[in-house]
Amino acid sequence: MTTIDVKGVRIGEGRPKTIVSLMDASEDALLRTAERAVAAGADCVEWRADFFGDCHDCATVAHVGRRLRALLPHTPLVFTFRSAPQGGQSAISAEDYRGLVSATIQHEAADLVDIEACVGAHIAEALIREAHAKQTPTIVSNHDFAGTPGVENMVNQLTRMADLGADLPKLAVMAHSTVDCLHLMEASVQACDELQRPLITMAMGAHGKLSRLAGQACGNALTFCALGKPSAPGQVGLHEAIELLDRLYNIL
Repeated sequence: MTTIDVKGVRIGEGRPKTIVSLMDASEDALLRTAERAVAAGADCVEWRADFFGDCHDCATVAHVGRRLRALLPHTPLVFTFRSAPQGGQSAISAEDYRGLVSATIQHEAADLVDIEACVGAHIAEALIREAHAKQTPTIVSNHDFAGTPGVENMVNQLTRMADLGADLPKLAVMAHSTVDCLHLMEASVQACDELQRPLITMAMGAHGKLSRLAGQACGNALTFCALGKPSAPGQVGLHEAIELLDRLYNIL
């Protein structure tokens, strides 16, 4: 199993690492929330740039990303622009999305970048090459808010992301039952075993909470937690998640 070392945080080693999302509209508010996240014990921080007021301005986004990264010398910063079809707050064309993520990479405004699989293989592969040239690890992600596909389908999705060059394939599905959650966890176990790399997987919604906490048992290396308002349905509060993850890690 490979691991990803970012600022001394080894993703894929030990218990799943916690990550909280910054969803503020202004630069000052973002910086304050980032400080709160670190003080609360988050292992990593994600900037959800689609919530930011000037989210389509590449220069401004790069500037703010660099300020955030400098504020977090020991905490990995993930840059994410979540498009509207993937559950985000802002619509964006494929080419504008490419320009925004590329500017973030080129200005070294994040420690990791999230690249949506739905942008298409050509753009995703180009952005992954740019990121790797800057020694920036990549997350390739897909979110299904309708339901939970079959196990084979989910394994194939994660495999395609790895084939594109993703360091961290990410798959989120909506669980409508406990069985859906268990299917997601089964797919995660299988994909982790086959790909031999850390994954980010989760079943969203109330029925999927177990998948967010039992990552050590099913290959999920990074779990999204709520610092106040959750960024996705079913997130567990950061303090509670840290306590439960630590206890489960010690038991297992």
